[in-house]
Amino acid sequence: MIKFFRRIRKKMADDNKPLKYMRYAVGEIVLVVIGILIALQINNWNEMRKLQNTMKSIYSIIKTDLQSDVKNIDLVIAEMAPRDSIFKRVINNDMTKDDYLNCENCCFILYGFPDITLNMRGVKLLEDNGAVFDSHQDSLSIEISNFYAYFNTEIGVAVEEVNIDFEDNYSYFKNNKAWFKDYIKKVKSDELIIYQLTSSDYINRVSSFYMLYYENYQGESYLEHLRNYKENALFLIEKINKKIK
Repeated sequence: MIKFFRRIRKKMADDNKPLKYMRYAVGEIVLVVIGILIALQINNWNEMRKLQNTMKSIYSIIKTDLQSDVKNIDLVIAEMAPRDSIFKRVINNDMTKDDYLNCENCCFILYGFPDITLNMRGVKLLEDNGAVFDSHQDSLSIEISNFYAYFNTEIGVAVEEVNIDFEDNYSYFKNNKAWFKDYIKKVKSDELIIYQLTSSDYINRVSSFYMLYYENYQGESYLEHLRNYKENALFLIEKINKKIK
């Protein structure tokens, strides 16, 4: 296109011989400037497209992370939900010896617990490319960063409290109870069942774990934080879908 304009300009310059050189020189400068401006614009478009592709790629990874977290949370909830009623019966002193004998896991509700590790690959990429998102004044990236900052802290604190409680129970049983050698093999013994039926200490330990893991009046148990994480993660996934479509 520039060659086309150059031919037109040269012909017009030739029509006025005294001004031929000046017109030709000015025309060359104008064409060079136009060419540079077009090249810069094309380069800007290319850079903008690259940045947008980078943002979409990172958002897609975050979406995959969130979907994986939601799936893992569902597995944790599914595993622990059936135990909820057992915990409540123990706390309410509503268990019998036959209940313990006939229930596979009733004697071992303090034996362990499932937890999850949040997937952080996407949000780390977001942090590493913070300048890209800042340059676009992207509010979704800020919302995602705040989401991870909040729930990493809340879930981290909650699971740490559960771990401390679990380790205290494990240490106490190991150092004070003769039935511990069978307990760690998930073998029921009369001594274990008697302790669970008659000991207020055991009911207190079950109550403490239940409050930390299942629910408490402050709404800050481990499972409650996981449910909140899931709810907010699904909301973010919807926003990301709109962003990358």
